[in-house]
Amino acid sequence: MGELATRGVTTYGLTLDPQADGYVSRLFGPRHYTADDHVQHLPERLPALFMSLTR
Repeated sequence: MGELATRGVTTYGLTLDPQADGYVSRLFGPRHYTADDHVQHLPERLPALFMSLTR
């Protein structure tokens, strides 16, 4: 996250790993990722996630 942020690149992670909180927060920052362990939730969650990232 650090090097990309210094270059003006914003990152965001999406994972389906239920154990991801431990490592994804370090990679993307505490509020720059979504973790969900059910692939079935993606169709309902992706549009809202996209909107929140593009406003």
